[in-house]
Amino acid sequence: MSEQKVRVGLVGVGGVCAAVHYPGYQQIEGVEIVGICEPSDGLRELRQKEWGIEAAYAQIEDLLAEVKPDAVSIATPNVYHQELIYKALDAGCHVICEKPLGMDYAQTQAIYERGKASGLRHMTAFTYRFVPAINYIRHLVQSGELGQIRHARFQRLQDWGERAIGWRQYKDQAGSGELGDMGIHRLDFAEDLLGPIASVCGGAKQLVTRDLTKEGEVCPPQDVEDWIAWIAEFENGATGVFEMGKLTKGFGPGGDHDQAELNGTDASAVYRLHNPHEILFAPRGEAYQVRPVPEEFLKRPGAPRDPAVGDPVVTFRYDQAWEFISAIREERECVPSFYHGMRAQAVADSILEAAAERRWIDIPDCPR
Repeated sequence: MSEQKVRVGLVGVGGVCAAVHYPGYQQIEGVEIVGICEPSDGLRELRQKEWGIEAAYAQIEDLLAEVKPDAVSIATPNVYHQELIYKALDAGCHVICEKPLGMDYAQTQAIYERGKASGLRHMTAFTYRFVPAINYIRHLVQSGELGQIRHARFQRLQDWGERAIGWRQYKDQAGSGELGDMGIHRLDFAEDLLGPIASVCGGAKQLVTRDLTKEGEVCPPQDVEDWIAWIAEFENGATGVFEMGKLTKGFGPGGDHDQAELNGTDASAVYRLHNPHEILFAPRGEAYQVRPVPEEFLKRPGAPRDPAVGDPVVTFRYDQAWEFISAIREERECVPSFYHGMRAQAVADSILEAAAERRWIDIPDCPR
């Protein structure tokens, strides 16, 4: 693959950018981070010093006009995604944007159409597609080793406490709560593994008010769900059961867990985020045994990182930047693209509709 130089701008430099986007680009030869955009003066100045980046702006227009990056990474509150994506595309930039891509299905549909019409590379930051265990399970499904998948379970359980969690707890800034924050990742990789979801039913709850900050000061109460569960019927006949919560104790080493279990006619396999370099595997009629992820699935082909270096629960996420830069250099579609962001949002909106109306909802068509 060409080592064409790619000049990247970072838009929104909070925790996700610092943990995923910035270190991912740092590993790739020929990639230069040429500027940052962050409205918070304090955070912008902090990142300037930490990362040694001279060009730092409060407004994306200044970043685009003065630095003229080839590509941008957007990691801001969800409400700003559409506007920032449009400005970047209009400036001729390839774009990767954090999930959820938009505030609702209509908005993500418009974003996808704009990205497609631009002729530029566009990518949705569905990081969990790059987990080594998911890479391997994808291979097991596609190779037929599990047989026909009949049933799958997906869980992301965390306990964030009952104090306020910032913009994520407000519908006008986030679009939805736990579904858009953690659930939409599982929607995406579930469809990646098992194909399109045809219909859903579900339930959602707001369990607490979150009307006090971590410091004990009064703030507006949350107005989104902090627990959600749904059943999905896939077009291939498989049934998926999903549960996500922010006040739900898990059994992982950090007191939370993220796992998926696929049950096929020949075998079953389990992904667990806290053990990303192994799966549990069991042929029919046998107990689960640990199976290491083969070396060829520990990272994406050609990715520069060493899977043996660093915390494996963190470092797999750097492959996301590798996919984005590779797609730019190879002039091909990113996977996952804005299409996949739109597709996941179509299912997410249907889940919320199903929960509100207490009935099954069919997923709308999502033409490419």
